[in-house]
Amino acid sequence: MSADLHNLQTKKNIGKAKNLLHSLVPRAQCFCFYDENRQCVWSSDGADDYEIDNFIADLPDEIITELNSDGDCFRRTLTSGRTLLVLPVCGDKDTRLGLLVVVFSRNAGKASSFNPNILANILLPAVDVIGEGLLQSQQLRDANGIVDDIKKELSLIYEVDEKIHGMLHSHAGLAQLVGQSGRFLGIAYSVLLIPAKRIRISATHSSWKNVKRKVLDRYLIEQLMPRLEGERKPVVFEIPGIDGAKNIGEQGYQTLLCPLADRHGNLEGVLALLGRVEDKSFTKAERRFMAHIVRKVEFVIERSFDAMTGLMNRSGFEAQLIESSKSLTGPADMHQLIYLDLDNLQLVNDTFGREAGNIVITRFARLLDADLSRNAVVSRLTGDDFCILLTHSDSDTALQLAHQIRDSGQSLRYLEGDKSLQITMSIGIAEFNIHSGDDGSALTTARMACEAAKDHGRDRIEVYDENNLSIIRRHDDMQLVTDIQQALDDEGFELLAQPIVSLKNTEGQPRFEVLLRMRDSEGNHVPTKALFSAAERYRLMPQIDRWVTSATIAKLASQAECVNAAQAIFSINLSGQSLSDDDILEFIDEEIRVSGIPAERLCFEVTESAAISNLKKAQLFIDELRKRGCRISLDDFGVGLSSFAYLKDFNVDTLKIDGAFIRDITDNRISESMVAAITQVAKVLGLETVAEYVGSVKTRKLLTELGVDYAQGHSIGRPIPLDDALQQLSENVRSGTA
Repeated sequence: MSADLHNLQTKKNIGKAKNLLHSLVPRAQCFCFYDENRQCVWSSDGADDYEIDNFIADLPDEIITELNSDGDCFRRTLTSGRTLLVLPVCGDKDTRLGLLVVVFSRNAGKASSFNPNILANILLPAVDVIGEGLLQSQQLRDANGIVDDIKKELSLIYEVDEKIHGMLHSHAGLAQLVGQSGRFLGIAYSVLLIPAKRIRISATHSSWKNVKRKVLDRYLIEQLMPRLEGERKPVVFEIPGIDGAKNIGEQGYQTLLCPLADRHGNLEGVLALLGRVEDKSFTKAERRFMAHIVRKVEFVIERSFDAMTGLMNRSGFEAQLIESSKSLTGPADMHQLIYLDLDNLQLVNDTFGREAGNIVITRFARLLDADLSRNAVVSRLTGDDFCILLTHSDSDTALQLAHQIRDSGQSLRYLEGDKSLQITMSIGIAEFNIHSGDDGSALTTARMACEAAKDHGRDRIEVYDENNLSIIRRHDDMQLVTDIQQALDDEGFELLAQPIVSLKNTEGQPRFEVLLRMRDSEGNHVPTKALFSAAERYRLMPQIDRWVTSATIAKLASQAECVNAAQAIFSINLSGQSLSDDDILEFIDEEIRVSGIPAERLCFEVTESAAISNLKKAQLFIDELRKRGCRISLDDFGVGLSSFAYLKDFNVDTLKIDGAFIRDITDNRISESMVAAITQVAKVLGLETVAEYVGSVKTRKLLTELGVDYAQGHSIGRPIPLDDALQQLSENVRSGTA
């Protein structure tokens, strides 16, 4: 509350007692109240009286001090001849609030009946009432002051919360906390120090610009931080001054040290507030405020850093990339990203257990963090993926650091008993410039370079090159992933059906292979090879296979009568990734059960390579589906060197001969011999054969002569929408031609 408001409130409180005072002492000329600073706050006649003002101002302190609240008073006669009676006004025995001055005329003070003690006793109840009222007002003012301080404190807390909202995973959020709290408390030098995380964020008042802050930081870490062990609340330390020191930072000051704990309660850093601009001491409320700020800092740290390694996590690193993009000064300025992936961490986990893998990750994190330059930030992005941001550096500097890390990694070997595993790493380097934007594309290119290093044999370094074909393919795959996911979510795929025709008679069961097509976000058809390359790389094939299975069965169920009448068979492709899906068999069972379509109407195609790579699961999967009545076709047969050797392991119905042998069969005797051999073996085993990619009448004729059972290809019938194929089938059934 301001002085003017304070005096106004005092006038109101004493003014209420004006009539009471005059009724008690009607001979008094007027009454005046002087506050503890001897300023006239109220006069019953409202007039200024400089004679009385000067008298009160000149009173010796000891005279006023000797007055107590038990009716004490003293009498004085002014130069003008007026008589003053001065009484103390107290809120309680220990609180003096001011003086009540009773003014009498020149003659009144000379009367024999004028007795100061009697008058003081008469006025005592009124003085007590005035004192109580003033004390309550003062207490209310003090309470309002506390409320105002708390409002300011809360206002800053809300302001800080709002400013760091959205920056919780970055140094910007920490900088807001350090800077705002320091300015609010009038701190000369505020600094956040977390040595293990390489964090130092400071805010300095202009009066401390010449102070040796690095020396102070070292003193805080080495001398004062150890004294915070076991502390959870802010602690005040008195820093003694140096005799004769001229530097303000050496003249002694109070500092508030706020300990920061990790999620396990261990001391990991300090938020230090050194010196006050106004040289004030830290109050209890200020220590409470800083305790709140420290909890905010700990929250930001926990959200921004990996618990296992202490390195920045992915969200914190991505926020750091956004901040770093703002520091680029022009086209010639650039940052570098070094993306690292441990090649054989999974082997460590499988051989020695996950705890061993965690030990390797921790050791690798320490290796990366050791001797990093000040312009480098390292992050653990995922399980075994790490990335280093090297600010304002060229690719040669990044390549040199990558080689240094890779050389140091030669010592990264896990030992347990007589077993050991050498840990290797694949590294990708990409430039980060003003054209990269802040949308994470720079991190994506670095990851693509790292994956290219894996594709090229692992344990190597690749620098991102937009002309590198493998990187281009990987980039295209990444661009397609979003479209694939969108198609899955929005039923955006298209199902086609291509006929599979008997080469031996024209009246066999109608057969079709169900094919998948997709359009990109611009409505263009996506090449099938590109679609499945992206889906396999990012493990979306199980989702796609489920979608195709479910959508196909649903469409067959909508035309169940004609499908069953024609005894048609529809082949659905399943990927190798789906063979590894433990729940795929249950999913197919449920789809068949709900649809009511007989299992005999379905054939599932599995590639030879997928079946061989998942031999045991493939055997179980094939046997279980055949028990239910489904047919099984082994697709792309003959491409493997040991194709015939595996035939005895798979209880299939059909061999689908790999298209590589069919395309040039009329011109290549080796291809013709392979098809003849496959056909002969299939006959011995009682299996049907299908030749795909039949592109000419000549090819069809030769396949018929070799004894192949069925043919599929553009010369046989082009793919058409599945709905159209079912419509044609329905018409054939009605006309009796199916």
